[in-house]
Amino acid sequence: MFGKTHTPETLALMSDAKTGAKHPMYGKSGELSPVSIPVNVYSHDNVLVRSFPSKVATAKWLNTSPRTVSRYIESGKVWNNQYIFRS
Repeated sequence: MFGKTHTPETLALMSDAKTGAKHPMYGKSGELSPVSIPVNVYSHDNVLVRSFPSKVATAKWLNTSPRTVSRYIESGKVWNNQYIFRS
């Protein structure tokens, strides 16, 4: 397809094929996807600070990446001398 374009009719057909109930994410919330793992955030003295439904929500709260949260869950290390993450 390099250098070619789809006709408007073809574009409309492709759009209709993945809209509404036919879309793979229809009726699902991105925040609470079936593969999300709940994360509990503890202070360095093991007091529960907050619980989150996913690594992404935890990362947004901490203004960091979900991968960073994953790595600290796996390692068990203290993040920023403040928090310990457990799933």
